Amino acid sequence: MTNQTLVTLVHKLPGRLRARIPYLRQNQDVAGWLKTQLLSLAGVRSVRLRPAAASAVLTYDINKTDELTLLAQLNAIDWSLATDSEYETEYCGGDNLLNIAGLAMTQFLPKRWAALPAMVLIAPTIAEGIDSLRHRELKVEVLDGLALGLSMVRGDYRTAMLTQSLLTLGEYFEQETSRHSDELLSQLMQPQYHPVWIERDGTSCEINAEQLTNGDVMLLGPGDNIPADGTVLRGVGLINQASMTGESVPVRRECGAWVFAGTQVQDGNIAVRADKVGDESSTANIRRFITESLSQRSETQQVTQKMADRRVAITLAAGAGVFALTRDWNRLASVFLVDYSCALKLSTPIAFKSIMYKAANSGLLLKGGRAIEQLADIDTVVFDKTGTLTYGDMLVTDVVSFDPKHTWAERLLAIAASVEEHSNHPLARAVVSAAKQHELPHINHGEVEYVIAHGLISELDDHRMAIGSRHFLHEHYNIDFGPFESQIDELEEQGRHLLFISLDERLVGMIGLQDNVREEAAEVISQLRDLGVKNVVLLTGDKYHKAEQMAKELGIDRFYAEATPESKVSVVQSLQEQGCRVMFVGDGVNDAPVLTQANVGLAMNRSTELAQQAADAVLLQDSLHGVVVARELSVEAMRLVNSNIRLTEWINSGIMLAAAMGRLSPTYSALLHNGTTMGVLLRSLAARK
Repeated sequence: MTNQTLVTLVHKLPGRLRARIPYLRQNQDVAGWLKTQLLSLAGVRSVRLRPAAASAVLTYDINKTDELTLLAQLNAIDWSLATDSEYETEYCGGDNLLNIAGLAMTQFLPKRWAALPAMVLIAPTIAEGIDSLRHRELKVEVLDGLALGLSMVRGDYRTAMLTQSLLTLGEYFEQETSRHSDELLSQLMQPQYHPVWIERDGTSCEINAEQLTNGDVMLLGPGDNIPADGTVLRGVGLINQASMTGESVPVRRECGAWVFAGTQVQDGNIAVRADKVGDESSTANIRRFITESLSQRSETQQVTQKMADRRVAITLAAGAGVFALTRDWNRLASVFLVDYSCALKLSTPIAFKSIMYKAANSGLLLKGGRAIEQLADIDTVVFDKTGTLTYGDMLVTDVVSFDPKHTWAERLLAIAASVEEHSNHPLARAVVSAAKQHELPHINHGEVEYVIAHGLISELDDHRMAIGSRHFLHEHYNIDFGPFESQIDELEEQGRHLLFISLDERLVGMIGLQDNVREEAAEVISQLRDLGVKNVVLLTGDKYHKAEQMAKELGIDRFYAEATPESKVSVVQSLQEQGCRVMFVGDGVNDAPVLTQANVGLAMNRSTELAQQAADAVLLQDSLHGVVVARELSVEAMRLVNSNIRLTEWINSGIMLAAAMGRLSPTYSALLHNGTTMGVLLRSLAARK
């Protein structure tokens, strides 16, 4: 690394450091991007940048990180990924103290000497106005520069410095409000690490997951979360992948298989080579999701930006008109200091960020202002069925005995539950739960042998018993399924998961299970209707009669059965062509295209990584109530944004009228304007509570 790019430590205090970043001075346009990257570092609480000075000030939690770690992370930044983003010069308390000192000098020094500190401190503001004009942009800096320039030309240095002090103080408070909003969201980007056992140089040791490097061998057992994507080197494990793939049934993984970060070992012991750690892993998705959210500009933000820029021209025209009629320099300066721009530009993103923070605390991630706007505007909600309207766990629906004289259905369920209670598999838990619900007795049996991802073997009254999948019983025990194919096909057509039971290599019965409908589903659909949703639609791969039954049970308007990934997209397109504004709620890898097609895509808590990347919102909790929260908060956000715009327009128009009539001096005009702006910003920030 060259000296031109090396980040160095300038100063440090407990929980605070200042670093010099040479690259920042040369590429000031990436400051906004850099700030977001720094806020996502573990333990970082706040960031303040001075691009011209190549300076970054970070405050951090000393229990989570230290200056050496942060310095190493700063030097590890990949600048090739940097993107240009808007970034305003940030003021600090020292700037305000400097202006107060300048104001005192203009008060007590002789007039000819007072001009010097005033000119030095006001020069940057006037320069910003000139720079805007040079780029043919009418921005608020032009108004501020003109107002201060008028005071300086007239020799009223005290008014000029007082106005400058008020402007800087207003900017400082505005930026503090905006910073606080970003810092609240940055808490959600902080990575969560936990200990993991690894094998290095033939010995085992425990490290923190953040210290993993590609190539480390992770030693994982039942209950362990997998901290990095990787390949199984040895052992056999049953992996719960619900958080990544949406599959409700754990899958068998053995040597050579790929496992995802964020999934969990449910049973078995495996050694996994870490192939993708840190930002390369699938668990980095939520951090990227929020990072995108912080930088995304909504349509409302773009509209208010244009509105604010137009107001600058209106203020200039009003000032020119007032001066033409009155020839009063004070009135002209007072009018120029009335600015709609700050409140219009800043209140909207702060309102959106506050709502995003509130949503995250309520179990919902929103991807920026655009998602909020679209959520407030939807009139149709389309639900996928599996993993969305149904739980990830299973429910016993059928118990079929193929030998009712000797093993009737209730005894079959009791036998299966007595053996399955030794397993932690979701199908096993469902069988045990069904037996408890029917108060069936425990059946004594021999020692249970668990064949991972296949089934269970035991002894029952001197009979060899096996419970498991069709593949397991057929391949390992050569069980004949031929006589019962019609009954098996009937349940499979209904979408049942089937467990088969054999005694002495003879099939004696089967248990059918299906996904369990969420108890909150009907209530959520009713609440959505109360919030203005007109149409609720069900998409499912089930047969027609089964889809019809669920639609009636939950009060759904329309349903589409035997849906494929392609047909889901077609259904949403068709609804949009009819003028509907559609939100799609789903999970699973096949839902990514339809999540993108919908006006708003909302991914469930256990949805796939691809689905979460494609979605505009992601539930953090395994509950459909988050869908209602999304609608409620988006409506609240848009109501707040629109009321802020109205307040800004009316109050600032009143201040401008008073200034034009000569009722306000430049000082009071600046004071009232900045006070109004702060009030609107604080109102937006308060929405987080």
